[in-house]
Amino acid sequence: MGDKMKPKKAIILIFCFFLGFSVVLLAKTSSGQRLYVSPKVLEDYRITIEGEKKDMENLLTLVEETENKLNEYLALQEEKEDISKELEKQLFADIALYSFASGFVAAEGPGVEVLIDDGTRDLEYGEDPNDILVHDSDLLLIINELKAAGAEMISVNGQRIIDQTSISCSGYTVRINDQFYARPFIIRAIGDGSRMASMLIGPGGYGNLLKDYGLVFRVTLKDNIVIPEYPENRSFIYMSRVTADSAKEGEEN
Repeated sequence: MGDKMKPKKAIILIFCFFLGFSVVLLAKTSSGQRLYVSPKVLEDYRITIEGEKKDMENLLTLVEETENKLNEYLALQEEKEDISKELEKQLFADIALYSFASGFVAAEGPGVEVLIDDGTRDLEYGEDPNDILVHDSDLLLIINELKAAGAEMISVNGQRIIDQTSISCSGYTVRINDQFYARPFIIRAIGDGSRMASMLIGPGGYGNLLKDYGLVFRVTLKDNIVIPEYPENRSFIYMSRVTADSAKEGEEN
């Protein structure tokens, strides 16, 4: 009886050995070194790294320009020159820049033009017709991808997109900056056209997803795009400038 049990125990022992080896191997492969990473994740990391590098380059350029401007002012001061005209010139340049960035003036430059429209394919049995219609969420996701790809300025059907812009569905129309628009929707963005197009129609891009659902989606590179100024007045009711006293009070609260 005892001799008959020995082969069975040996088989169990070998099985446990291989089971333990498999667990160790699985633990090693899940250590972060051998895990599968999708092309979309790799592309997102690449774009993020490129964006961070570009931001660093822009910051270094800004520091260099500021240092040069400071040296110019110091040189004028040493020469006892009147620097009021130079300061006035700089102030007007700053006003133009902030007006430009806040949306109060029109802008132009290279970029992309995106056309998105309802699908025309036949619906499958039991399929929701909303699946082939353009929704506010589609526009928002496209805008977010354009911003992630470095878009400097964006408009939708001629409406400038700023920090206060809201986009929401209203029946068969979409409300943008308190104006109502029906399909098709044309999104224009100023920036690196190739990078923005790759973000939308590359692997995992939202544009490809919309086309898979049957919607019309086209991206066109443009040498020159004109984006109009923000049409509404901007008012700030609840915000106020932070002073030293209010900042200290806020920290205490």
